[in-house]
Amino acid sequence: MALDFYDGSILYDFAMDVTKICDIDFYRAAPSVNDMGESFWGSTRSKAPEEFILDAPIDGRTNVFTMGAIAFGLLGGEMDHSFSKWEASRSLYEVALRAVNEKRDQRYSSINEFKSAWDSIATT
Repeated sequence: MALDFYDGSILYDFAMDVTKICDIDFYRAAPSVNDMGESFWGSTRSKAPEEFILDAPIDGRTNVFTMGAIAFGLLGGEMDHSFSKWEASRSLYEVALRAVNEKRDQRYSSINEFKSAWDSIATT
């Protein structure tokens, strides 16, 4: 599981039309726990709620939140998750909104599940 993953970890090569993830300095075996409290690794604008709470579980659902937050950063609204700020389809908005749900059990259970939902909308 990636820790300290945020939008600055993404590079896009416009000439090759390729996206790369880089500069992720910290990994942990999942599941893990937040052993640092509010100062847990990561950018405030893309951290999941559990990344602010000492001893909270950190797992795939945490990474899903981060990916959803990055989608909002790239496609509209950043920390304002209102549809009026969103610059893509309503369907993709709904996928991203589920990813950033404050309730962990309402998020996608894994990055793969999130990506599958995103791809099923993006390719239609």
